[in-house]
Amino acid sequence: MPNPAPEKTLESSSQVSLKVTELDCSEEARILKEGLASKPGIEKLDFDVMRGRMDIYYDSDHWNIQQLIDEVGTLGMTAQRFQETKAKADEAKPSPAGRDRERALIRCGAFLLVAVAVQAWDMGSIWALFSIEESAHSVSVVASFLYLVSIGLGIRWILPKALKSVWRFTADMNVLMCVAVAGAVILGELFEGAMVVFLFTLSEVLEQQSVSRARRSIQSLMTLAPDIARVKSCCEIQEIPTDDVQDGQICVVRPGERIPLDGTITEGLSAVDQAPITGESVPVEKQPGDPVYAGTINGSGSLEFRVEGTSGSTLLTRIVRLIDQAYQRRAPSEQWVDKFARYYTPTMMLLAVAMMVIPPTLFGWTVENATTWFYNGLVLLVIACPCALVISTPVSIVSGLTAAARNGVLVKGGLSLETLAKVKAIVLDKTGTLTTGMPSVTSIRTFNDMDSNEANSIAASLQQHSTHPIAKAILKFTQDQGGTSADANQVEEIPGRGIRGEVNGRSVWLGSMRLAEEQSIDAGLLQEASPEPGSNIVLLGHENQLLAAFYLQDQLRETATAAVAALHRLGVSQIELISGDRNDVVRSVAETVGVDAWRGEQLPEQKIEAVGRLHHEHGLVAMVGDGINDGPALAAADVGIAMGAMGSDTAIETADVALMSDEIEKLPWLIHHGRRTLSLIRQNIFAALAIKAVFVLLTMIGYSNLWLAILADTGVSLAVIANSLRLLRIDSKHE
Repeated sequence: MPNPAPEKTLESSSQVSLKVTELDCSEEARILKEGLASKPGIEKLDFDVMRGRMDIYYDSDHWNIQQLIDEVGTLGMTAQRFQETKAKADEAKPSPAGRDRERALIRCGAFLLVAVAVQAWDMGSIWALFSIEESAHSVSVVASFLYLVSIGLGIRWILPKALKSVWRFTADMNVLMCVAVAGAVILGELFEGAMVVFLFTLSEVLEQQSVSRARRSIQSLMTLAPDIARVKSCCEIQEIPTDDVQDGQICVVRPGERIPLDGTITEGLSAVDQAPITGESVPVEKQPGDPVYAGTINGSGSLEFRVEGTSGSTLLTRIVRLIDQAYQRRAPSEQWVDKFARYYTPTMMLLAVAMMVIPPTLFGWTVENATTWFYNGLVLLVIACPCALVISTPVSIVSGLTAAARNGVLVKGGLSLETLAKVKAIVLDKTGTLTTGMPSVTSIRTFNDMDSNEANSIAASLQQHSTHPIAKAILKFTQDQGGTSADANQVEEIPGRGIRGEVNGRSVWLGSMRLAEEQSIDAGLLQEASPEPGSNIVLLGHENQLLAAFYLQDQLRETATAAVAALHRLGVSQIELISGDRNDVVRSVAETVGVDAWRGEQLPEQKIEAVGRLHHEHGLVAMVGDGINDGPALAAADVGIAMGAMGSDTAIETADVALMSDEIEKLPWLIHHGRRTLSLIRQNIFAALAIKAVFVLLTMIGYSNLWLAILADTGVSLAVIANSLRLLRIDSKHE
């Protein structure tokens, strides 16, 4: 049998992002998916409900962009090309359709209020409207007309969508509302029909405004970088749009201003507040040669920097782009809710039909029985609206991801956030994770009557032009000790072992134990100079004489011990330190920070084996590393977390989670944040289902009505949204 032709891959598909005005609920996403996904040539659809965005991957032989926009129009929605820069300015403004809906709500409510006043006047009291007496259902011609006008003004935004759903042989909340209102009108319950339309329209408007707030919180990230940059050319400074600034141009930033683009400082000293990107609470001192990032805030000094890239390639832009992609990575709870809602709505409709038919069949088909149970069936249709259920999870996920981004943690989607909440074991790398990754000289020991100050000066002279971390450590130690370096001549590197040169007319060398052995240094003297556990050694000598030994250690992060303790308090059952460094160094760090187990001198494949072992023993595993050297282990873990990713494109692109700063204490905060997000999702789902279950029971025993049902549904929708938005106010410090 011949093999089937391979399907067209997404890489070969065309892609367009559309702004869909009406896309503010998962119900609209479902309508779009059902209406488009089955069309020939549509490869894939992705939705970002929070920003009203739909990404379409399509075959350009079948579709063009205008045809796709027109096809969205046939589903009762309006679409246009999604423009990031335009959304940046316009996101806070309500859409034309949103403003029309708000005006319709006001008009619908005004006619309803007048109708209620007229009916109350006719009946002598407003409380008579809520009476169970027969007179409560008698409505004058004037009041009836006003109720019908109110219904017409409100339902004009619901009816077209309902008709399109019926045409597609599907039943969404718009169909349920229209059936319930039509039934109320047929039964003569005009007050309740008008109340249902008004409250449903009100819920749509309030939900739209709540979602807009979440959208603005996301979009606010894009407004961090200024639109105008001061570009230095020749002897003048010009203010031009950041979009027009070219790679390599020099920009000037005054004290207190936001930095417009990424680049490297060429002139000036200042402290830069990087909290908008990294969440760091303390400004970072910057000098020539240091990087700066768009959206960060300059301190008290003026800076000049050379632009690297363009406005579309800044770290901030990449973060926002990755957050956009993260919303499309659906969490397990989102997938569960969608599957549940797919069966829930038809089930509730069948239950409503059963309520209309079975009781009259059992108790007799009288006009009173048929009317009562038909009305109860309509109430059940109102209760069946799944909007509160389907909106509960995505709003929580979006709020959780946005709050994390504000605190300098880039989480790649709801799946990673939920996985973090369930992590039972964590693998920690040492260098760059628990330690700073930058060695420092802790002590010096001299031999053969060498003075320590002279030894510092000789070593610094050899290393003054090197960029190696050990060279930087020795230079810093010499500077801290008040020493100075002299000129070194004929300096040359000894590959893999050290460096040699001539200082003050004297031939000297600086390097490892291996280099010292090659210089025929006395073995007993080398044994005496051996480093203590946890330290590294660099030896200084002249020919076969040992002059000094410099002892270096990779400095432990100040918050590492507290972070590990916080992880234990959170209930993480196993925390292991797995490193490629020497056993004695790894043991020293492990004992200091208090991990459960450690392993040193581990190769990359052994780190992967450790991740697999912990997954088998404990369940979900997180791996924390630098994002580059630990790439295979990060990929093997259930969630890979890259430390200090702000300066690493590789870490940002490949890790599931990127801690933009070097603050290890954000790790326990992140797990706590993931658990809180998951807890709010469960609260929202439980509240939505519980309220509906209560009203189903009340309806079955005849203690509910249409307007109370829609009021309850509106209330729970707003409650779950408000509950989710609380995540945006979480403090960056874990309690």
